[in-house]
Amino acid sequence: MLSTDRFFSVFKTSARGLEAQRIALGTASENLANARTSRTADGTPYAIKRAVHELPEAQRDQFGNMLDSMRLGTARTNAAHRASSPSFETMAGQDLGPKTNIEEQVQLRAEYDPNHPHADANGYVQYPDVNVVEEMARMISANRIYEANLTAVQAAKEMIKRTLEI
Repeated sequence: MLSTDRFFSVFKTSARGLEAQRIALGTASENLANARTSRTADGTPYAIKRAVHELPEAQRDQFGNMLDSMRLGTARTNAAHRASSPSFETMAGQDLGPKTNIEEQVQLRAEYDPNHPHADANGYVQYPDVNVVEEMARMISANRIYEANLTAVQAAKEMIKRTLEI
């Protein structure tokens, strides 16, 4: 009999992917909203934020080893050989997927506006160097990956539903 952890691991993994893309979408939106912010509460121009997705080295190695063993496992004919190889059960209950951190990058551009209240002695105002096209591309990419994760959840739900109907 299959454990419920095995059924729900796809939901845990997809949830992590959904969270990562929600953060990426939020940072891109925040960058666009603050593209003309010359001063924040601490008195400095807005710092551009980037969502950085990292998969811990241990998970990368474990996942790769598991895939290798599963590929080789299909060529085996003796059930005892498969029993000793890693399987999806070894990863059940683990927190799978990338960890998402937000990093700030100070990238400024100077714009000449001597009448601006934040202009320096030469009349230049420091703004964050937000590239609107890049940020829109990040938002579209995050949105599509988010939708792909939702599709994976829907497919898993349908498979589980059909399994329980049998």
